[in-house]
Amino acid sequence: MTQRLTYQESANSLNDRQHGFREGKSVDTAINELLSKFQTAIKDGSHVLVLSIDIKGAFDNLKHRALLKSLDARTCPININRLFRSLLKTMNVTLLTPQGRATKNQNQGCPQDS
Repeated sequence: MTQRLTYQESANSLNDRQHGFREGKSVDTAINELLSKFQTAIKDGSHVLVLSIDIKGAFDNLKHRALLKSLDARTCPININRLFRSLLKTMNVTLLTPQGRATKNQNQGCPQDS
């Protein structure tokens, strides 16, 4: 995954404001960038509007079909597209029940920290 993100970064495919999963960027750099905008606005006598959104369950409820459709619509390299398709296709949930093991394909949600 690191190689793929490195490729996206070298191809300038990532937004400059994306701080997650980027070398040299973190939550600290994001906060510093925001504070810098505040300081500039105060100095210039301007206003700053901040909208902070935490979408509850965003990763848990993401539909695989929507993610894949978005990848198809972008200039996503075919190897990355195939990687995501493979990862999502093999996502299964297995439960042990009194009747035995029950396995179902998972068609929404994305594993985090993977």
